[in-house]
Amino acid sequence: RQTDRQTDRALSHPWASDILAQAAKKDRAAAARREARKITKYSQLKLPGISPMKFVPLVFEHFGHWGEKVIKYLQELSHRSHDDAGNKNSREFMCYWCKRISTSVTEMQCKAKKLSVLTA
Repeated sequence: RQTDRQTDRALSHPWASDILAQAAKKDRAAAARREARKITKYSQLKLPGISPMKFVPLVFEHFGHWGEKVIKYLQELSHRSHDDAGNKNSREFMCYWCKRISTSVTEMQCKAKKLSVLTA
């Protein structure tokens, strides 16, 4: 069981000109592409004598879709919390963290919007 993970978050916009055609055909296309880019970026970071980093990209689309890696990671953590502490409910764990993450994503969106207004 893997317990030590590194994460990096990103907000991807499906209306960006370089992904719009793919995003129009497939849900989460923008998130999937950004996940792939982050995985490539972090897989290249190798330090001598240190085991390879276990990395999870936390990618969200601007209109609400979550990347597949985020969903799988939360499900894994939810099941682990239920296994480690029999008194915890994995559904409660998921609901709690989905709310917290949704709030953080909204904050990221607001900051991105504010930055685009300031630079326009």
